[in-house]
Amino acid sequence: MRLNTLDTDYLIIGSGAVGLAFADTLLQETDACIAIVDRHGKPGGHWNDAYAFVALHQPSAFYGVNSLPLGSNRKDTIGVNQGLYELASGPEVSGYFDAVMRQRLLPSGRVSYHPLCDYLGDGRFVSMLSGEETQVRVARKTVDATFFGTSVPATHTPRFPVADGVNLVPPNALPQLWMKPAAQRPQRFVIVGAGKTAMDAGVWLLGTGAKPESIHWVVPRDSWLLNRLHTQPGLEFFQETLGGQAA
Repeated sequence: MRLNTLDTDYLIIGSGAVGLAFADTLLQETDACIAIVDRHGKPGGHWNDAYAFVALHQPSAFYGVNSLPLGSNRKDTIGVNQGLYELASGPEVSGYFDAVMRQRLLPSGRVSYHPLCDYLGDGRFVSMLSGEETQVRVARKTVDATFFGTSVPATHTPRFPVADGVNLVPPNALPQLWMKPAAQRPQRFVIVGAGKTAMDAGVWLLGTGAKPESIHWVVPRDSWLLNRLHTQPGLEFFQETLGGQAA
């Protein structure tokens, strides 16, 4: 099979938040050409794999790339975030990253985007659909934007044994419970984990009608939490934000 070639200044592996933010900064501050390679079919990294009810735990204004704000700088008027600056939902974040690619990066004429491709190392990547390989000649640097290796439960198997008869599912499966016959829908739940995903699962279960006494939570370690009141972007929260950091 013929080996395709591509010339670029920077080769970025991964089109998640880190890869897109780096590419966005390069476009604004340099005249470099950029090639982006990613396994997913669209930009956004692990947001493509996350559960349907995922949302930011930080104000939208603090997330995303420099050239395009995420959200509309509004305050929520209902729910647990009432009175504070908006928290983008998972679909909002996914749509945002797609807009970054389609409205900012690609129109520049200096970015080439290669989704559904496996990076093989040494500047080579292969298309998952056609099998064609491409050799990238990198003038400046290859940047691995997958270094953090963010993963969600839906993308890997558990690292612990599961007893027979236990129905173990990732949080992604919870919104699909309506598809099961009534007799097969669970009445009790055990959440495993102490992080953001576990918290989101618990809040979602309570918000959709599960009884508190039906939920058990296995917490392997304590979580480090910040008061959201102390992480607001507006001037009206200046005292709470700076005071919270000082405290």
